[in-house]
Amino acid sequence: FLKSCKINKIKYAKNSYRCWCLPTFNEKHYMRRKIIRFTAFFKGIILIAKPHVLLGWLRHPFLIASNTLSLTKWVAIQDKKNIFNDFYTPIRDNSKRTQLYLFVFDKLNLKDEAIDYLEFGVFNGNSFKWWISKCINCGSRFYGFDTFIGLPENWGTYKKGEMSSDIPTVNDSRGEFVKGLFQDTLYDFISRVNLKSEKRKIIHFDADLFSSTLFVLTSLAPYFKKGDILFFDEFNVPNHEFFAFKIFSESFYVKTKLLGAVNNYYQVALIIE
Repeated sequence: FLKSCKINKIKYAKNSYRCWCLPTFNEKHYMRRKIIRFTAFFKGIILIAKPHVLLGWLRHPFLIASNTLSLTKWVAIQDKKNIFNDFYTPIRDNSKRTQLYLFVFDKLNLKDEAIDYLEFGVFNGNSFKWWISKCINCGSRFYGFDTFIGLPENWGTYKKGEMSSDIPTVNDSRGEFVKGLFQDTLYDFISRVNLKSEKRKIIHFDADLFSSTLFVLTSLAPYFKKGDILFFDEFNVPNHEFFAFKIFSESFYVKTKLLGAVNNYYQVALIIE
């Protein structure tokens, strides 16, 4: 009997200790409401204070720092087995992008496969001409999008209007160029072209800008499927193509696998899983 009483006393003491240490549901709810009210009050004070007047200049360097950390993390966690990769290289050689194209082309046996190739940012058409010459299947189609009057906004050291080009000449009926801002032309293109076909899509992003890249990624998201390939031509620019890809992949829950990278991840190839 005494032993039983002692055990019950210990159990009671333990339960009392737990009850004293752990807040009840009502206490948690009360604490949460207090935190929310304090946060709302503090946000109001910040909006009244207008800190951007004195500290607004910090936005850009902080964004670069944040995106650079995200980029280095992304690079570190990629599976680098059996991929084409020249990391680390001290000198950028943009001709290496052709080596990346060829690696993916051979690895996935794309020569005779019917594909839909979409390139955003054509410029003088070198990449476009490479792909249309290599992919010989008559069922393949090739679409190049560009304003052809230069950048629609500033990008790094390049100013709005720079990098203009004439529409390239391609003597292949499978190719088509779409002139204008992506925001003005892509929806019309989607309405008239069947992007839900079984053909593999190869999307080449060479628009440089965050706004352009994000717009295309989000607009084409409903048409992506497993096995589609994404090329990025300025991927390691933290505030532009990489930032757009990061927002897109996190928002649409799209998983990709790295196929290859050159020039320290300046150009990359990914496949949708």
